[in-house]
Amino acid sequence: MTQEPMKNYVHYLDVFERNGFEKRKKMRRKPKSSTGQTTDHLAESTDHADLVLKMTYRPARFEAEWLTDYMSGFYNEMQITDVLRNVKGGKEATVYCCRAHPNTGYELLAAKVYRPRKLRNLRNDALYREGRVTLDDAGKGIVRGRRPKVAMQKHTRFGQELRHTSWLGHEYGTMQLLYEAGVAVPKPLTSSDNVILMEYLGEEGEAAPPLHAVRLERDEAQVLFERLMRDVELMLACGRIHADLSAFNVLYWDGAVKIIDFPQAVDPFVNPRAFDLLARDVTRLCEYFARYRIDAHGPSLAREMWERCIPTPELD
Repeated sequence: MTQEPMKNYVHYLDVFERNGFEKRKKMRRKPKSSTGQTTDHLAESTDHADLVLKMTYRPARFEAEWLTDYMSGFYNEMQITDVLRNVKGGKEATVYCCRAHPNTGYELLAAKVYRPRKLRNLRNDALYREGRVTLDDAGKGIVRGRRPKVAMQKHTRFGQELRHTSWLGHEYGTMQLLYEAGVAVPKPLTSSDNVILMEYLGEEGEAAPPLHAVRLERDEAQVLFERLMRDVELMLACGRIHADLSAFNVLYWDGAVKIIDFPQAVDPFVNPRAFDLLARDVTRLCEYFARYRIDAHGPSLAREMWERCIPTPELD
């Protein structure tokens, strides 16, 4: 995978965001080309693209540049054969539906691509970073040394890139841990410095909707509520709290649910706000299921989970 995240796109984005398409000074206007031509040109000219990345999806011109840069590695390594469509855009990333290479054993895969702006400036994350080590993009290696720590503290560009890589690596590592433990999460396949490739939920023309957009029968709602409470407790037993869980980041498909979006997940053994975050997660789910006349008290359930999963030091 590419080891040079957004080197070219940072400049490109700055041009667009500071001064706009039409007002950039000292920049010579280039002839316009169609989106399809732009995509093909970028795929052929990008240093990381040994093969031409196929995109049925037609992105905007600037989007085509960073998609080609970030996704070509998966194409060259025969993990995907096509980028089909934009599925969902969130605060930090956009998810794309991709045609999987037959070698993967899947028909479709989801690529969660972190946005360049967020790579440079991840905001409001201090609460979740408390107690964390700094991980590499695979969610395993620990970034050591004084220089990286100082760079992150001073929010230099190098420090921001390290923070982003660790943020993404933490999500990928958490997904691996939880999937192997039996928590209902999409199976993570691989990652790069700006993308997580994972199991896709849904069909080519219809992605799995978030739970909040689904109307359930009362009996089905009870089953799903119990399943989600089980998964929240299983996550806790694995040393993870989602920390932003609600019906908006639970996907529903064919009667089953899967939890998504884990970059902010915290370790209950090191984060001083861990129980509060757990209680908030459980309470939000309880509030959603209350519409189906499921009566449950979030803070009480969270306390019971905590007492079962988190050892309490014995007093002398």
